[in-house]
Amino acid sequence: MGNGAGTTGHAALAAWLSLLLVIPCFFLAFLVGEGLIGLFGYPVGTSTRPPLWAGALSTGLALLAFAIPLWPTWHYGRRARAEGVRTAMLPFVVVVVLVAGFTILNVVPMGQ
Repeated sequence: MGNGAGTTGHAALAAWLSLLLVIPCFFLAFLVGEGLIGLFGYPVGTSTRPPLWAGALSTGLALLAFAIPLWPTWHYGRRARAEGVRTAMLPFVVVVVLVAGFTILNVVPMGQ
């Protein structure tokens, strides 16, 4: 007890399990993004576009909400890497790719 025996793979498992945070954070991001536009008084889902400041603020906060899994995957991945797990940072790379794709899909339409 307390000697760390049997915890060798805990950090690696936690890094992989923290990927599951992407699912609720995806829904949270849409709730934040669409909800803020509605709270600002602009119609959601119509052809009328909100002003740039409202779109940028709601998109930025939605991106932050979606990026939440970056921290636990990095944290536990670094711990697992210190324990000698070679693929420890792979969950972090997966989340970086997902966040980058989500960012591109949400920022590019703002400029059109």
